[in-house]
Amino acid sequence: MSFSPGKHKILIADDDTSIQFFLGELLRKEGFAFDLAGTGTDALSCLRNNTYSLVLLDEKMPNMSGIEVLRHIKSEGYPMPVIMITAYGSKELAMRAIRDGAYDFFTKPVDIGTVRTVINRAIEKYELQRELEALKAENIEGVLRDEIIAESGEMKQAVELAIKVAATDVTVLITGESGSGKELIAKTIHKLSDRKDSPFVSVNCAAIPETLLESELFGYEKGAFTGAAKQHAGKFERASKGSIFLDEIGDISPGLQAKLLRVLQNKEIERLGGTRVIKVDMRLISATNKNLEIAVKEGSFREDLLYRVKVFEIKVPPLRERIKDIPLLADYFVKKYSRTMGSNIKGISASAVKFLISYSWPGNVREMENLIQRAIILEDTDMVKEEAVKGLISNNFSQPGNGASGAKDRIEAVKSEEERKLIIAALTEARWKRMEAAAMLGISRKSLFNKMKKYGLMK
Repeated sequence: MSFSPGKHKILIADDDTSIQFFLGELLRKEGFAFDLAGTGTDALSCLRNNTYSLVLLDEKMPNMSGIEVLRHIKSEGYPMPVIMITAYGSKELAMRAIRDGAYDFFTKPVDIGTVRTVINRAIEKYELQRELEALKAENIEGVLRDEIIAESGEMKQAVELAIKVAATDVTVLITGESGSGKELIAKTIHKLSDRKDSPFVSVNCAAIPETLLESELFGYEKGAFTGAAKQHAGKFERASKGSIFLDEIGDISPGLQAKLLRVLQNKEIERLGGTRVIKVDMRLISATNKNLEIAVKEGSFREDLLYRVKVFEIKVPPLRERIKDIPLLADYFVKKYSRTMGSNIKGISASAVKFLISYSWPGNVREMENLIQRAIILEDTDMVKEEAVKGLISNNFSQPGNGASGAKDRIEAVKSEEERKLIIAALTEARWKRMEAAAMLGISRKSLFNKMKKYGLMK
């Protein structure tokens, strides 16, 4: 026996007083506490007012059968196992009870050895189940403590949905404004899922030029282009057994949308230049700051693809709707970057926090993170003060290129930076042989030459 009987209480539900006495004496000798119920109604009343580790349930009782009681136990979510007691020769009834959720059964006349073995096995299962649930809760709490700050009701709701959907393998669409924390939610889903020990592969669809995105996702075969010296696995393959996160999925082209739909339908891909079908086992989590329903009506996003990517939706609120989180986020970023930057900043003043709460945060959490980093660099005292954050925000608004045109400029800047990184990675892998690097990127050698000039990568 690998458990302590004194920690467990068992309910005996049987209208036969001789069976009650027999089972009661057995449990008492084994060290278990127990309650008795003579009818189905009494059994349900005991369950509502007590906590049990196991129920021993007779199939035939007054006013409510054991099968009915069992169905109530399962539908109301009681976690303990149920062992059915049936009359001799009623194996068919016992098997129906198993199908309805009973852990096991034994028949009358009761054999003391069999009863003892089945009870001990059921209690061991219950203890193991509780330990696993405690570990899971601890894991969830640890992930949330380390990764996500969620004190506001709106963000807590998003996190709760992430926890629930993590236990499944359905596709998830995370919606919300830029910088609101959509990728953080995606990573949380992955970390709490059964795929957590396999890769989490992130792709920013808006930041990678359309000419490169397809080869990044699908990969290509050796010889697919002139100078394609070796095979290149794409992001879908690299996410094998894990999760792939497609950020800003609403920005992909119609042609690529059709290919993505086939991936989701058939769970298979073909590399560029290849004919071999490759099975892929990955979970898709995607995100967008667009209204994809409107995009469908406008014809820029496929309706059938929307149904595939939006099996489950999580809406991440903007920071201006997470007032309770602002002081916590500010404190978190101050401590984080004070440590990583080797600064002597110890905290943020109450007046600075008050100002941050009053600000509208068009760039959301990403904007706050950036602001705190700059404030730490500029601050001369050991405290981030209101004047510093006010000045930085005022400078942001006074800079040319803010507003809609500024946002467009910033998007283009992000795309350029991502393209530059991809080119450097390809050149490094190809040992700066332009023909091979161009083949890896799926562009011509001349295009690569022009882009190298643009980004100052000429040697």
